[in-house]
Amino acid sequence: MRVPLLVAALAGLAGCRSAPEAPLPPAAAVPGSIYFTVLRGYLPKGLPGWTAGPPPEGSTGKYGDVAVSEVEAVFMREASRKLSVRIVDTSLIDRLGPAIRSAVEGASGRAEEDPTAPLRLPPHALGFVRFDREERHGEANLLVGDRYVVALQADGFPDTQELRQVARAHLDLAGLAALR
Repeated sequence: MRVPLLVAALAGLAGCRSAPEAPLPPAAAVPGSIYFTVLRGYLPKGLPGWTAGPPPEGSTGKYGDVAVSEVEAVFMREASRKLSVRIVDTSLIDRLGPAIRSAVEGASGRAEEDPTAPLRLPPHALGFVRFDREERHGEANLLVGDRYVVALQADGFPDTQELRQVARAHLDLAGLAALR
């Protein structure tokens, strides 16, 4: 079972999984975080050559001292190829941001054609990429504007080129970085 870095970090919070979630009314927001309906506007509306999956989902909640707002859109290509884009605003960014920067620095010597070479999308984002050839699964975790994490996952592809293309050309990184 694959668990992206972001999910693993959030799952490690004490009591987060077992605590009952108190749903927020639609107009409410968690102090200090962007409500998920606003984040939804920064997801790609469509991708050329892809079919949009179900309508984007999202949530905003507070779990103890941790606030999380997230949205996700899923796209399909052919029967077995899937790409998801998730945007997360969390009070854990002070831990996730340095972890992403460290992973980028650790991979900075990799050649551009290496499927796990870091993604540098100046001036708004940088991120690391992982790829499992056997599972044909790629993921990228981008730190955007030192506040948001954009997690992309691609299944069924021989490399990370599709994932990188979406990150470079189909995300409003400048708009997201400016969102406060």
